[in-house]
Amino acid sequence: MMFDESTEPRTAWLARWFAPDVWSSESYLRARWIWLRALGGIFFSAFLALWFQIDGLIGPRGILPATQYLAAVREALGLRGYWLVPSLFWFSASTEMLHGVVIAGLIASVALVCNLWPRLSIAIASIAFLSFVSAAQDFSAYQSDGMLLEAGFLSLFIAPAGLLPGWGRKSLPVRAAMFLLL
Repeated sequence: MMFDESTEPRTAWLARWFAPDVWSSESYLRARWIWLRALGGIFFSAFLALWFQIDGLIGPRGILPATQYLAAVREALGLRGYWLVPSLFWFSASTEMLHGVVIAGLIASVALVCNLWPRLSIAIASIAFLSFVSAAQDFSAYQSDGMLLEAGFLSLFIAPAGLLPGWGRKSLPVRAAMFLLL
């Protein structure tokens, strides 16, 4: 049967997609818990690899220095460059800043694996990784980089709220977020 808006009020349709009722079973909570730990592990492996490579790739004396790239973007695009190339490296692309962003990403990914403030951990890890991907030019042209950013963004909406949420029974994901992630 086709969905007919006249037979179902608009609020019921919205509630069907944005109410967390269907995801309250133990199997979904367990799957979400495992997914978020795995995401933390993937972020950790990405940042650990960056720790050893970032200086040689986009460091001040690297193959494609982020400082020169961001200066060229600013010159060519002006203020639009900040929107089109979102990165914390606009503030500084020094060796210290590069390593600071990688360390922040490592800490956030470990916090996510340990189930500490999952939403905040995902946000920090995603912003740190986006900063690298935006400034890395040819070194971030891989599909996996974009997929990790997408998974991080969508996981923000399924992650439970709070410092130590446990299984997250008090903060259930909505259907729309689960649908997008699936």
